[in-house]
Amino acid sequence: MILKNLATSWAQALSRIAGETDPYKIALARYMLESLLSSILSLLFILLFGLIFGVLKTAVLLTVVVMLLKALMGGLHLKTPFRCALVGAIMTIILSYIVLFLPFHQLPTLLQLWVFVFMIYIVWKQAPLEAKGKPLTTEQKRGLARKSRIVILLIVFICWCWPQGFVTNELFYGTAFQVLNLTKPMAQAIDGLDQLLDRGWNKFQGYIKGK
Repeated sequence: MILKNLATSWAQALSRIAGETDPYKIALARYMLESLLSSILSLLFILLFGLIFGVLKTAVLLTVVVMLLKALMGGLHLKTPFRCALVGAIMTIILSYIVLFLPFHQLPTLLQLWVFVFMIYIVWKQAPLEAKGKPLTTEQKRGLARKSRIVILLIVFICWCWPQGFVTNELFYGTAFQVLNLTKPMAQAIDGLDQLLDRGWNKFQGYIKGK
């Protein structure tokens, strides 16, 4: 909520300075500012956790892959930017360990093929899956859908042709994670986590008030 309020006030201030009155452009500026603040917070968590757990390089590479793909494909989010940043950083650290202990080239070829088919299918059907509050026109959505399809095919080609490339591990796992964020099971998991965090927060507030 803090990040959203900051982004809203900054967008309104910028619109006044620029003399902009178009509600769509103001809403777009607010969304971009909120996304930027959320990304900075997420990066800070990832740098901190990456240093603590000794997977900084892998975590940063995974973050770059996911952030670039999310800009095209969209994806699911938790209720607040803070939750997204914190949970996203934790997931990135977990994924970093998977990358290090189970490199892409060690996966069975059949499994690789099934994952590739899954990723292509989901992107073709779901992307772009945009967060609430992101103002996009129909034409912009079509453009992102086309770009998402081109990018996923390019990623599959790179992973298949250079299985032991410099960033192939991070590219494969980061893409797989991002594609999962376009699926209904992940949406259900995120909703459940949001509800769990809400209950925990409400109990914490009740405990503080009780004292």
